[in-house]
Amino acid sequence: MPDFSERCRLAAHTAHALIEQWIGRADLPADALPRLLAHFSDDFRMITTDGQRLPDGALPGLFARLAGSRPGLRIHIDELAVVHAGMDSALLTYRESHAWHGGATVRRATASFVAADDGRPLWQHLHETWAAGTP
Repeated sequence: MPDFSERCRLAAHTAHALIEQWIGRADLPADALPRLLAHFSDDFRMITTDGQRLPDGALPGLFARLAGSRPGLRIHIDELAVVHAGMDSALLTYRESHAWHGGATVRRATASFVAADDGRPLWQHLHETWAAGTP
């Protein structure tokens, strides 16, 4: 069985694939949002690329507003590194590139994961910032 930090690396890729589908497609099944939200802890916190703190409990509404908003969105993460690894927590950093019809952005992110009761990695905290040259 992979250690917790390796499972967090896989969880980061899985969540980004689901986010890509959620934002990039309009034809998703009704259970797509609950499946996506299942990857985040109930007390998830986020600092957005422009430095704003996402209010407590706002993640479902944020995703609901973004549904299908960027047709053809592709998300690629690379430079994924484990900064801290514990038995039930991990801190990762990565570069995240978005490309869609008519636009592209690049951001750097630091994400904290904790273990759910069943051992699954859950996103607990995310801090994003624009990469150089990206608004």
